[in-house]
Amino acid sequence: MSKIIHICGGIMKIVIVLIPVVIVAMFLAYLGAGSNNVNSDTDVVFHVTLANPAQYTTGLHTDSFTIPPGEYLLRFVPNGDSPQDLTVSIDGPSLSFTERFVLSGTLHDTGISEYHTWEYIGNSHLTTSIEQQVEISINPHGNIMGPVSVSLIKN
Repeated sequence: MSKIIHICGGIMKIVIVLIPVVIVAMFLAYLGAGSNNVNSDTDVVFHVTLANPAQYTTGLHTDSFTIPPGEYLLRFVPNGDSPQDLTVSIDGPSLSFTERFVLSGTLHDTGISEYHTWEYIGNSHLTTSIEQQVEISINPHGNIMGPVSVSLIKN
């Protein structure tokens, strides 16, 4: 009986340590762990969470929106199942942006547990000098099963 209690106690210690670590990792992944400040939801010009294959038409997700003049940053919330490559194109009358992002995972070992944080590597900055209607195209290169959130945020 004491052996079972000892095993359960060990499992509880791992769970108690793992939960805050996972919460912090998710929070850092959401923020992009960068130094760019996002002050409010009004800074988000575009956002989509792609988690269903039906959201892709002929293998792409497309949408259109109006973008005011300014500097912008693409932000992603990926996980280990997200597409390994993700090409984002934003096109308008005076804006043409295309970048292929590559998913990169970093292993973190706390001594008690291991976990990964994920980020897309690529140029995520774009600038427009005029307000314009644009179309965004997100290409997961065939991996339409992995979830990812994509946001365009005013920098």
